[in-house]
Amino acid sequence: MALAQDAGVAQGDEDEEEGGDDDVDLTLRHVSQRLPLALAKAFSRARAPIESATWSETQLTSRQRRLDRALLIKAGSEERLLHVEWSLVMPRDLLWRVFEYHVMTAMALRDEARAKAAGRLPRIESVVVLLSGRDEPWPEEGEYRTSSEETGFSGVRFRIEPVYQRTVAELERRAAESGSPLWTLFTPLARDADPAGMRRILGALRRESSEENFEEMGVAMAVLARLNRRDTTLRRVIRSCLPRVLVMKNWIYREGREEGRKLGHIEVAVSLIERRLGRTLSAEECDRLALRIGKREARLRLVDAILDLSTPDLEVWLAAPVDG
Repeated sequence: MALAQDAGVAQGDEDEEEGGDDDVDLTLRHVSQRLPLALAKAFSRARAPIESATWSETQLTSRQRRLDRALLIKAGSEERLLHVEWSLVMPRDLLWRVFEYHVMTAMALRDEARAKAAGRLPRIESVVVLLSGRDEPWPEEGEYRTSSEETGFSGVRFRIEPVYQRTVAELERRAAESGSPLWTLFTPLARDADPAGMRRILGALRRESSEENFEEMGVAMAVLARLNRRDTTLRRVIRSCLPRVLVMKNWIYREGREEGRKLGHIEVAVSLIERRLGRTLSAEECDRLALRIGKREARLRLVDAILDLSTPDLEVWLAAPVDG
């Protein structure tokens, strides 16, 4: 079953622009970089067991064209490149983009093979992972066809994986079958995701993963949960299962969303306010503090609020929207 080149337009597939949620893109890129073998086991269909997965540095420097890095997978005697495209929706140009990626990557591989007098080129495998979109089921494959209908197929075919249309049980089963915990990353998007299920999955993840991997996956699940419009409580539930320090110090803050020095300000502010109130701040209250610290005028008022307000007034101030 394939999604033909023009079928997306003819059948009314979504053509919304991607973007508008940089956190999701950064999160998935970060987790992919940290867990390449898990990514390969989750999405590659290599017949032999996957022995290694490393990020390829293939670049079209001679053509002044940059390519996203792909995973170079070794499975038995075979090498292949795995290209995973994360997409919030199915935009009109996605079919072309996957085709373009194949063509340009193949040319880059050919250039490198000629320079090194290498033999057979690695095959290229593409998967489009849809994180949200229509309710109607997606086909298993998409394609960009360059040949006429009267001749054999020429072009590129790729798999479509609409994780948001799966159930929690389906995603857990895929994790077990593939040996990749990465499938559980998408459980907040599952069509039957609920708070109890998220607590159970995070509990299992904590028991079965290293502390570092649990932190990476937990933070990523909290970010992805924002995309679930069926249950808007999931993000809060997931974050409540994570250590408070982790919520404040996760990689999003460390790698660009907040300046490094802001972390120190947040920690000091949280510590002082918790001592004033005699309780632990919630994740939402920590978020509002981070926003205030990110705005100069609000940051100045923060000091006055901590030092001068009464305890009841500090509670009111803490719950108020950030407006300056």
